[in-house]
Amino acid sequence: MEANSKFRRFFFNLIHSFALKLFVLVIILLTVPLILWWQYQRTERQQAALLHNAVDQTGRVVAAMLRPHFAQFESEPPNALADALAGAPLVNTKVKILVRLKGAAADDFIYIASAPSLPASYLKRERAELIQAGIFQRMGPTCDRATDLSVRFVNPAGNSELLTSMTPVHEGGNCWIVITAQNAADIAPAPLHLSFWEVPALPAAIIIYLLSAALVILLSVHLWRNVRRFRSAARRIRMRGDASFRKLNTIPELTGVAEDFDGLVQALTESQDFIKQTAEENSHALKAPLAVIAQALEPLKRAVPMNDASAQRSLQLIERSVARLDAAVSSVRDLEQAAAEVVYPVRRPIDLTAFLSQMVRDYEITLAAQAKRLDLFLEKGVTAYANEDLLEPVIENILENAASFTPRFGTIEVYLEKRGDVVEVRVADRGPGVDPERLKRIFNRYITYRDDKESGNLPSTEHQGLGLWIVKRNVEGLGGKVVARNREGGGFEISVTLNAEA
Repeated sequence: MEANSKFRRFFFNLIHSFALKLFVLVIILLTVPLILWWQYQRTERQQAALLHNAVDQTGRVVAAMLRPHFAQFESEPPNALADALAGAPLVNTKVKILVRLKGAAADDFIYIASAPSLPASYLKRERAELIQAGIFQRMGPTCDRATDLSVRFVNPAGNSELLTSMTPVHEGGNCWIVITAQNAADIAPAPLHLSFWEVPALPAAIIIYLLSAALVILLSVHLWRNVRRFRSAARRIRMRGDASFRKLNTIPELTGVAEDFDGLVQALTESQDFIKQTAEENSHALKAPLAVIAQALEPLKRAVPMNDASAQRSLQLIERSVARLDAAVSSVRDLEQAAAEVVYPVRRPIDLTAFLSQMVRDYEITLAAQAKRLDLFLEKGVTAYANEDLLEPVIENILENAASFTPRFGTIEVYLEKRGDVVEVRVADRGPGVDPERLKRIFNRYITYRDDKESGNLPSTEHQGLGLWIVKRNVEGLGGKVVARNREGGGFEISVTLNAEA
């Protein structure tokens, strides 16, 4: 169940993560150009295939229409083939008729006619261009089969033509070739076979895309920086620094949220002050009648005869109870004020090395009387953000806990070291340790386990089980954490981790 809960929590955090959404957005921005390029290439291929097929069909129709003239070429008037070609329904299509006479070389083609009609000098220059380009060499196989060369050719007039549908017709041993050609601009509104980067609309599309991507990235960075500022403000406020969510916010839409956060901080501060004030007022209200009782006892003590043992005993019980109640009221007041401090403690940089050295030095006298000693391993110059009033009972309770389980002539070890942005305090002993099943409950309120030689680990009636609970409460109130574990080779260790930086 716990594993499932952790997985659900991880999955929930993952799908709601701002960083994940930003990462997905970046992937989308990088993918869009690739998708557009792939779509452009696909559309270009489809458009070219359709246009080539259309021109090819035109060539086949023209060849079929002129086939009778090819068969009667030698017996027809010289202009019959040209007139037939001129009367063909051609739209933006240029047709040239070439023939390779029987017995001629494979690439020896002669211009016979063209539509529209062209002067002989033009055809001569074009023939030279075709020979130089190697087109005639490639036309040889068309006398055996239809060939779609799909070759761009710039004619002598400077126009780009697409040569296609070189349809062969065999008549009387001669090989006739019907070549259909069109200006590239007449085939499609956009030039064919352009690279993706040569598309006319691409510069404008790139500018719009880059502006959109820059705007999205700028917005994401701006929001991310504002979240970090919020986090910084929360940390400074928690450390009782001078900070305000509203002053650090730069997004107008988050102004209401920032003001609500500031209101929560103010309410927390007012609640803390109210708890302290209430504790003081309750203490005063309870101590006043106790003081009256204590004062009223004085004349009674003088009035009661010394030989009246029963009356003297009653007075002593009343006096002792009043003193106990007075101490209890003071203790409750201190406990409530300490609880208020934990709600929103005032923290400042503390030289933890000097603080621990002083506390341990005072505690060594108590341990010496119990035939126990301390070994210190304190790193020099370690500073932590903490509160001395909250930290002092933490160290005292941990030391007392270790001392209560350390045998005579035993040693308690105290370690202090800085690791990155945290400070760790460890107090270790070589006592019996704690049953692993009970280990996770030792920081609970009113829980205590003490060694008993006869019956093993049993709850002790001499301890209230508040020491380690106070440790956990104060450490977490300071923004740290406390961990307990059994040591290898026997013994017990409590580790307190505090922030080294604000």
